[in-house]
Amino acid sequence: MADANTAHNHGADHGHAHGHEHHISPLSTYMAVYGALLVLTVVTVGVSYLGLPSAPSLMVAMAVALVKASLVAAWFMHLKYDSRFNLFIFLATFWFGGSFFLFTFTDLSSRGAIVKDNDSFEYRQDVADGQ
Repeated sequence: MADANTAHNHGADHGHAHGHEHHISPLSTYMAVYGALLVLTVVTVGVSYLGLPSAPSLMVAMAVALVKASLVAAWFMHLKYDSRFNLFIFLATFWFGGSFFLFTFTDLSSRGAIVKDNDSFEYRQDVADGQ
């Protein structure tokens, strides 16, 4: 009889042994996030038609993508209700990804400024400033 109670209690505790509580968001929240994702997609497409130079266009696109990824991770992946460690890991990916994009933006902004002159390469500030 003790074995039956032990097995019963073990089964009841199994769902909450790790401290995870399931959070169920209302459908309206998911629909609001979905609507925001659609609006941000329209913004991304709209920015592509503005004819901005490549560096600002890429920065706007990456900013919108960052917001969209955050919305998806927070609500659809339930990161908002998960442990702080998982949030830290998610934010660390943005930190490292941002550092890689920083180098890309630096490269894009200086591409026309390096000019070959008499068998040597020279950095020209007037070209880098767009003059």
